[in-house]
Amino acid sequence: MARKIVSSYAVFENIGGSRDIVFYYETGGSDAVSGIAAAEADYIVGLLRNEKPLSYDHVHKRISTFGQEPVGESDPHLPDVDVWLSSHPEVAGSIVWEDEDGVHAWSSWSASRKSELRAAFALAWNRNALAVAEVPLNQVVMGDDDYVITVLSKTDAWAYFKASAAQSLTIEMQRQVSWSLLGYPPDQLAQLFDSREMFRWNGSHAGYRIDTMHGHLVPASPSFSYAFLGGNGLLGHTRIDTIARLLGWCRDNLVHFSGGATAANMEDQWQYRGYPPLSRVINGTVRLSAPLYGMMHLTAGCWGTVGLFRALLRAVNIPVKLVANAGHAQPWFMSEGRYLSHGDDPYNALTRSVPPYPAAELLIDKATFDAWFGSGVSSRKREDNIGRRTLELALVHLPNYLLHAYCDDLHNGKAHGAGKVYEIFSRVYTAGELESQNLWARMDAKIAGFGGCSQVP
Repeated sequence: MARKIVSSYAVFENIGGSRDIVFYYETGGSDAVSGIAAAEADYIVGLLRNEKPLSYDHVHKRISTFGQEPVGESDPHLPDVDVWLSSHPEVAGSIVWEDEDGVHAWSSWSASRKSELRAAFALAWNRNALAVAEVPLNQVVMGDDDYVITVLSKTDAWAYFKASAAQSLTIEMQRQVSWSLLGYPPDQLAQLFDSREMFRWNGSHAGYRIDTMHGHLVPASPSFSYAFLGGNGLLGHTRIDTIARLLGWCRDNLVHFSGGATAANMEDQWQYRGYPPLSRVINGTVRLSAPLYGMMHLTAGCWGTVGLFRALLRAVNIPVKLVANAGHAQPWFMSEGRYLSHGDDPYNALTRSVPPYPAAELLIDKATFDAWFGSGVSSRKREDNIGRRTLELALVHLPNYLLHAYCDDLHNGKAHGAGKVYEIFSRVYTAGELESQNLWARMDAKIAGFGGCSQVP
């Protein structure tokens, strides 16, 4: 029979105002309906919230109620999160909250703090969102030319943390994704559950400072992150697929910000005197000093983009750590043992240039990362290797950006070792190494296939 009892649901809002609804069944599995008008979606959600039991027939696209019994405050299907944590001590031990009195593991929390986490979990379990400021007030007042500092209030930081912890527990216990956080080692669990990996208590500002190693980004509600990933088709069947899809979205959408990290410049680009809020990176902003460029998904460079990876993927239990080399940020996708050679790799000119290739090719493994950035590599060589993966891929795919550089060299009569093409690769390759890979001959052939330089897209 096609009709199944609905146990829970998720709603995603699309660009243009339509919505997608996912129905999760008591017997397991789910079905989705896309492109529902906002008014109709609101009506359906009202039924889902206020009628029980409710069934859905995916074949005939019908919702049915079996009675008029209202849903009460208590949910008989809601697990006891305290019991679950007690039976999973490795997860419980990773839930850590830092405040002015020190660092506190979940087992030592006060009854009121545990109660607040239970309440946040109950909301997340029923697909409701704990109230978290979309753009929290920065507690630091700065002059226009001051280097930006971002500090959240105690209230905002605690709201974000408990919502995030509740989200991660719900994702795991409802099996909303195909992977599990059970089995993650302590350093990976910390990325999901330790408040110090999100912000640090700062006594001088009496709040929670987002430090450089957290990434230059102000997180949003985890429900916002989850809805963004789901609503844009970025939740894959595996962790690595999800990471690759997000890399693809970044390649297609993100734009590196301009200028320095001053309070005035942040305000100009994100209308916020602090690190850019995640919601404004995702939704887009208009640079006030250059409105003709229109709405853009501006990111605060490699540091901001790694912060974005960390915040978005935390919402689906994929741990990401920021590592730094030569003054640049790089994401370490810990559970997969994969890295980017630079946080800016997804929207590098060589990467973004047509024709596109699978975004997953940007990822490098640990052996490659260590060979390029390990402790035995000189500081000069580590600097040269920033973004190296985009160069390797350019040699394979010959993107149009590279072909245009070669056409300029041809027009200007530049020798192979003295033109724009060699300048692009010179940090990593010698002219002889490029010649040995037949770079110029392969570019000649590809340009000829387009019908000459004037026809390269």
